[in-house]
Amino acid sequence: MPYKEIEDPSLPEWPEWQCPRTAAKYLDSTPDTLADWRFKGKGPTFKRVGKRMVRYRKADLDDWMEAQA
Repeated sequence: MPYKEIEDPSLPEWPEWQCPRTAAKYLDSTPDTLADWRFKGKGPTFKRVGKRMVRYRKADLDDWMEAQA
């Protein structure tokens, strides 16, 4: 019997742009850690929308994770 990839319905589809809470979950981290990294100028690339809203692009999170390996 040939291998057939099984889709796991419990895995979420991650949005292209993520708030810090969702990005932290994606990275298996915490929003406080992401805030600390932003303050220190390290961590994944983020975009600031207005004065308070922060968003992370999924591709940037993936790129950052790859660079950490």
